Amino acid sequence: MRRLVVNSALAFVCLLLVIPIIVYSYPTLLGADSSYTVMSGSMNPALNPGDLIIVKKVDPEEIDIGDMITVKPKEFIYTHRVVEKINGKLRLKGDANEDPDPNLVEPSQIIGKVILVFPFSHLYTPYGFISALVLPASLIIGRQMHTIYEFTKWRNRKETLRWRKKSRRTPTVDTTTILLALILTVSATRIITPHIISGSSSYFSDTETIFISISAGYWIIPAEVDIKPDTLNLESGGEWTTVYAYIDSEYDPNQIDINTVMLEDTIPAEWGEAQDDGRLMVKFNRESVINLLIERGYKDGDEVELTVTGKFLDDIHFEGSDTIKVKSNAG
Repeated sequence: MRRLVVNSALAFVCLLLVIPIIVYSYPTLLGADSSYTVMSGSMNPALNPGDLIIVKKVDPEEIDIGDMITVKPKEFIYTHRVVEKINGKLRLKGDANEDPDPNLVEPSQIIGKVILVFPFSHLYTPYGFISALVLPASLIIGRQMHTIYEFTKWRNRKETLRWRKKSRRTPTVDTTTILLALILTVSATRIITPHIISGSSSYFSDTETIFISISAGYWIIPAEVDIKPDTLNLESGGEWTTVYAYIDSEYDPNQIDINTVMLEDTIPAEWGEAQDDGRLMVKFNRESVINLLIERGYKDGDEVELTVTGKFLDDIHFEGSDTIKVKSNAG
């Protein structure tokens, strides 16, 4: 009875893992056209890194404000929410982003509408990794070691005859082991494949790697920088000053070392990430930015050019500037 309960539970877990994988490979089973793995957090909390989304091609006229759609404006494919419709074009925004996407989406750039989400993000947590990979692997190894022990341990003649009779009725690999192996295989495939595609291991590790190089000079890639808010009140109590950087080159913004991003070579970025549409978003402490402006003597009505710099992991530098207006209630 206990073995039946265990095998039934394992079979249920297998179905939970296998069915989405089948749907991922054959989205037409659900009347959809394509499927994708979420690779960034720009749509938190609706979508999390690791989630599987099923996308169906629809008439652009059938897309409403609030729908999540998958688009491919250039070389990047990403999924954001529709927040505005303008003359047949769509304005999108990531739920976790403060500002809408800078460019409108043409109907021809729409891949489809998200119709189903499989929440696989738990697999990309330490607990998910342990439960989906480490635990099944440990159980398989433990069961096989027990089998070897039973086979090799000393027995008297009567015990040997009884063990041989019992072992003839017991398969070498039982149902439980097969189900555990299936869970392990499917989980490993589901976890590892997105990282092979993206070349990233950031879901599992926050280890900081330092690259040291000595050179006589370095390349600087120009970046188009957009600082939000455009007007900064010196008495404002906001938490962040957000910077979007657009780098028109063959370099991947995912390869930018956020720890090197600086505003005016003085204020370090608190955090940041590459967005699905190919731009880099970083956030600076607004109080630090305001203090810098005050220290430099800027007052109400002044226009200030601020420069953002940073480096890629291969030590290539980028740089860009944007102009903001200073406002002061006292002024």
